[in-house]
This record gives sequence, C-alpha cells and structure tokens, in this order.
Amino acid sequence: MVFDNHNQVARIDLSLKRQPRNALLPAPSLGSGFEDVCIDHRYRRVFCLVESVEDFDGQLRGFVAEYDDGGRFIRCTRLPSPLLKSNKGFEGLAHMWRGRREYLYALSEAGHKGKGRIEVFVRGRDGEWKASHRISLSQKAEFEDYAALAYRYRQLAVVSQASARLWVAEIDEKARAVVRGSETVYRFPSKSYGNVEGIAWLAPDTLVAVSDRKKKRQPDRCSDKDQSIHLFRVPAR
Repeated sequence: MVFDNHNQVARIDLSLKRQPRNALLPAPSLGSGFEDVCIDHRYRRVFCLVESVEDFDGQLRGFVAEYDDGGRFIRCTRLPSPLLKSNKGFEGLAHMWRGRREYLYALSEAGHKGKGRIEVFVRGRDGEWKASHRISLSQKAEFEDYAALAYRYRQLAVVSQASARLWVAEIDEKARAVVRGSETVYRFPSKSYGNVEGIAWLAPDTLVAVSDRKKKRQPDRCSDKDQSIHLFRVPAR
C-alpha cells in the first residue's frame, strides 16, 4: 500500500492481523508520495507511480519508481507520454508479462476528449518504458474521476472515487481491446464507500481495496469507510 503524501510503502499481511512482516518501508523517489502501486509477480519487484513531474525538457510526465521485494531502490523511469496538468496525470498502475515482454498499464484521468484511457508501455532493452498502445474506456466507464486500476486474470478493473463505482471488463490481449459485451459497472455495498483510491485482484472474483481520508465537503457517512482496507467479492457476470 502507498501514500500520496509520504515516500513510504506499507507491507501488510492479507490476513489483516498483526504479523512480523508488516512494515513501513522507505521508498526514495522523485516526487512526494505515490498515486498507485503494483507488483511484478514473476520477479517480486514493486512499482510505485509518481503522478507527474516536470521533466528536463519542461514537459510534465509520470514516473515509475522500482524496488526489489526487500524495499531496495532499483531505478526511477519516466513514462514517455506528456501530460497537460500536474494534477491530471496518471492515477493507476498495473504490471503484467506477456511471454518475455513486460508491460505497464497506466490509467490517465485526463484522456482524449475528457474520457479516461489506459496508456500501455513496454519495457525496452535499455530498461526504459516505451509507448506500446492505448485502451480507451467505453461510455460505461465515463466516471467523474478515475482513481486506480487493476489488471490480472485477463480482467481489467477501474475504480472511481467521486462516482463510487467499479468498472470491470475482460481484455482480448491479442486484439489489445476490451472484449465486447464483457463490461459491468458495480456499485459499492453502501454510500459510505466514497473514497476508494486503490484496488488489486486477489482472485478472479476478489478485489482488495484501500480508501483515502474523507474530504471536508463529503457527507459524514464517508468517514465510516475511509482510511481502511476492504475486501470485495465481485458478483459473477
């Protein structure tokens, strides 16, 4: 788990009980805090997303800090796509292998014509991330904002904090597109879930989520589920 105002990564056992391995690990980076985190399950590396930083050429870009499973810093690499605004950069990150090729999926909050989209990057031989392709989100996923994404088991999930909705769809990896007819939008169990900020697949029908702190303008009910870890069973589609 990461924090948007601290350069630390929290390692928490999924039993959600006190365990010796639970820890706060320092995570040196270009920015102050992270927007999302994902894991390379093959080599047990951790990737932390920096939403936007001004690059050497004056352009705003997202960066990804990479660590080993012991929390040791490996590198920090730019995502080549330029951003328009510092607070409308990349909000979510997912990692996957396809054969010997390594990919990052980055959720962009300010996509084409105001719609969200997913920029996909492939690792080059030099270790840098190169633009690969783009997945545009459909009308069903036109939310007020975009907070995080998760991609595993050929299932893509995108969550909106402001809309309090979860969009799930299957991905055709060869066609690099959403499988037609596979999309579903879910509401959270109650209106108290107004601050979900991160998600990850634990199983094909189970998501773990984390929630941000309640904002002053939000209803008091949002404090019931803020700053917490949640487990959700996704209904069969």
